[in-house]
Amino acid sequence: MTDTTRALTSALASLVDVPPARHGPQCTVGAILDSLDEQAADSLRHVLDQPQVTSTLIADTLTANGKPIQAPAVARHRRRGASNGCRCPR
Repeated sequence: MTDTTRALTSALASLVDVPPARHGPQCTVGAILDSLDEQAADSLRHVLDQPQVTSTLIADTLTANGKPIQAPAVARHRRRGASNGCRCPR
């Protein structure tokens, strides 16, 4: 294998490690998660994964605690990874 081939192979392999480009603004729930300390963020993630807790109740609780958000944004985040969900990783 020549040095040129090795260099090209290495450069192409490194492309896999590049994180995907983000398109559009960050999801509101994602922004809220980023603004919270680890314990609060973990609590929010846990509640988001509980189907019996409505998106409206989550949005109302976040808004009442200084993190204004609407229920459709919470519902969209809960569908992340689906074609009609937000772009946050699952």
